[in-house]
Amino acid sequence: MSSPEAQAWQDLGPVEAFPAGEVREATAGKGKVAISCKDGKFGVISGVCNHVGGPLGEGRLDSEYVVCPWHNWKFHRSTGQGEPGFEQDCVPSYESKVEGGHLWVRVQAATQRHKAPHERHPLARPVVRESGPIRVAGISTTAMDAANPRYSTSDALLEYPLNTARPMAMRRASSG
Repeated sequence: MSSPEAQAWQDLGPVEAFPAGEVREATAGKGKVAISCKDGKFGVISGVCNHVGGPLGEGRLDSEYVVCPWHNWKFHRSTGQGEPGFEQDCVPSYESKVEGGHLWVRVQAATQRHKAPHERHPLARPVVRESGPIRVAGISTTAMDAANPRYSTSDALLEYPLNTARPMAMRRASSG
């Protein structure tokens, strides 16, 4: 039977699976972590962004910060602290080590999550369902640009009516 100390560490795989300058996602214990390597040193932080739970492990590195692909929130790749000016926003950080060519992470976080209060977004409002026909509007509030390409829910909302309207119009034209 292994000791509690041995059980506290998890093998995440060969160090080659975590290339320098990139962010990778892995599961440690029951949660996701974001792993980065810079100048031969690994950083492991929570894989869940403080803002709205975006996947930090799918983000990118900007100097010493992991950038969330959803809204560009940044957290230090080793300490989990928010970017300058937002240091109070912290995601948990994890101790890591390299042994036998593999990256190991301590499953218990070394630091705690702290979500600092932020002002409400000017477009935020309570969602109220008014009577009448269903109205659909798509607005993307995610950071979609060359550095953050991602699935657009707005485009997906428009696909259904566009794809169903064309066949219906074709059926009417052929039956008329």
